[in-house]
Amino acid sequence: MTDGPPITWLFSGTREPGSLDAFERIAGTPLHPIAREHLMDSTHHRTTPFPRLENHGKYLFGMVFVPSNTTNTSADFDRVVFAISHDAAVASVAVHPTSMQDWESIMARTGVTARYESDSCVGGRFLLELLGVTVNELLRDATNLQETINAKTSQLGVGVDLTKDIDDLPADAMTSRQRRTMLQRFRDLGPTLSAIKHEMPNMLGVVNESGDVLGRLVMDDDTVDIKTDTSGEQRELFSKELEIYLSDIWIDCRNLAAVLSGIESSIVTTKEFMKQLNDEENVTSNRFTGAIASIMLLPTFIVGLYGQNFDDMPETHWHYGYGFSWGAIIVLTVAQVWFFRRRKWL
Repeated sequence: MTDGPPITWLFSGTREPGSLDAFERIAGTPLHPIAREHLMDSTHHRTTPFPRLENHGKYLFGMVFVPSNTTNTSADFDRVVFAISHDAAVASVAVHPTSMQDWESIMARTGVTARYESDSCVGGRFLLELLGVTVNELLRDATNLQETINAKTSQLGVGVDLTKDIDDLPADAMTSRQRRTMLQRFRDLGPTLSAIKHEMPNMLGVVNESGDVLGRLVMDDDTVDIKTDTSGEQRELFSKELEIYLSDIWIDCRNLAAVLSGIESSIVTTKEFMKQLNDEENVTSNRFTGAIASIMLLPTFIVGLYGQNFDDMPETHWHYGYGFSWGAIIVLTVAQVWFFRRRKWL
């Protein structure tokens, strides 16, 4: 590679030290050993994804994380390590084992430059497109998560809108049968909701850090811009036109963070409502047990009272004593059943 293309992609099997030489020649500076190490690393490390963007003098170095499979509820990511200068870019992709991303299509998109003004730089255009792909794929992933949550909560049934605040949900207005049905369905769906909730911190972390990178670029932060090219001319790596495009992606990223927060809130609301239902069902079960115990207690007391072996009890020799005891048992039982049903304990 003597001159090389302005944009170079590295995948497994194409990571040769000489692959970075063309970028160094165009950028007019050697890559930092740490940057070179990351660019040459093809191993997908199972660590917390953390987007970054750093100014290394004559080039910017960074990482972005693209969802590996937007139809999968797990928050797995393909990692893209890149270095960009005014006239060149090099990107290294570590593909996650679950990846379904079409990297040929992504490479083609990041190479499109016709829609920008001629004064915009290759590196700036490349990063703009890469960040656009990242946010777009994150949005697709979030949309899939939202649809999954909606589908799962709708399967709980009984017509309860779980998007409401927990205080507005009618747990105490539901019948015991409705509560039991809902709880049984939740036991089947709960693990999926828990798994999504477990993955939300990674999703939110990627979105928030990507938003931070975009915000610094939009705000024209000097720490993430290079104002002078290799020839010494004053030329921003990100022209004003590119900053406008970046601003649009930044707004999408901020909206995406709100969507993910809404998803997380929906999961929490659902789990809290299920806990409330379970508590309500336990209270109902305890009330039912208490009511049955009370209903049985008084007849047992009457039977025990008159079953005592004392000959001088007045009712023992009363002609209507047997009928009186039966009447007392029936009246007290019916009265208790009426009372407990009125209080919805039965």
